[in-house]
Amino acid sequence: MKNNDIAEVSLLITKDLSLDDQELVQLSTTDQLKSRLTQVITYLLDKDFERLLRVMYRIDINEEKLKAALASNPPEDIAPNIAQLILERELQKVQTRRKYSS
Repeated sequence: MKNNDIAEVSLLITKDLSLDDQELVQLSTTDQLKSRLTQVITYLLDKDFERLLRVMYRIDINEEKLKAALASNPPEDIAPNIAQLILERELQKVQTRRKYSS
């Protein structure tokens, strides 16, 4: 992911997850972004699963892919797998917007 992609994806994630997370917006690599997002997803899995499901719907994560991620073994792979789904979907949105805004 390019730097300007990371910035735009970070902003989308912050908006879609209703986060007040300036740290997320300031991250400069895909790995850093995925790591921070994994922390957020882990929290939502443990403390607010309903919110996580609403966010997945809002972001438009494919239901079958989400189910597969939730069924991940070992369980500690669930949050990173969901974070990857979010990153991929938000990057698709960024690329589509660029394609049609030109």
